[in-house]
Amino acid sequence: MIRVLIIDDYPILRLGIRTALESVNIQVQEADSGEQGLQQVRDTHPDVVILKIDLPDVSGIDLISEINQEFPHVKIVVLSGHSDEGLLKMAFNAGANSYLLSDTRADILLYAVEMSYQGQCWIDPRLSRSILDIKEEDNSLRKGKKFGESLTSMEMRVLKLMAVGFSNERIADNLHVSPGSIRGYTNSLNLKLGAQNRTHAVFRAICLGYINYKSLFSEISGDENLEAV
Repeated sequence: MIRVLIIDDYPILRLGIRTALESVNIQVQEADSGEQGLQQVRDTHPDVVILKIDLPDVSGIDLISEINQEFPHVKIVVLSGHSDEGLLKMAFNAGANSYLLSDTRADILLYAVEMSYQGQCWIDPRLSRSILDIKEEDNSLRKGKKFGESLTSMEMRVLKLMAVGFSNERIADNLHVSPGSIRGYTNSLNLKLGAQNRTHAVFRAICLGYINYKSLFSEISGDENLEAV
């Protein structure tokens, strides 16, 4: 059973989220402040935290960072009333796994929780332009280079399998190498992409143009050395 902690200062919103989660047998706990939420994470070690980004007592970005640093296995789903590209990037830089707008439908929220629990990423489709736009600051990392030139062919293959949700063990099986080797590749990808974790590496790869999300699944399934996803 997935265990979820909701951190939100509005009781009515917590009730709505709790009702949706409990309808699919997810165990739910609540906190009405960032400080209380962090303490509950320390005490109860939930699988997923649903976190309101603009809490009144602490910075939501700082809270994401604290949770991620102390408990990197805890997945963080951000709820935000702001479709701001800068805030989106800050949240992922801090360690968020998924990012939804506050008016998201309950079924989409449930899907995002499940995806995050599985180590994948969900970002509100209304924010897709923010993800895919390559900003000038990112272009400087690619200037004068061909697509993918700074990543080795094996790193690209590992990256694409990460992007479709494969675990390290499953990637190792597909590429016929040890899980330890995959950990080495993921560490290298984090360093080269300026990422803090797997989810952030995929996010950075999309922003920098290393992954074309529209053709990703056909590329994966079309590689004769990989099992189809």
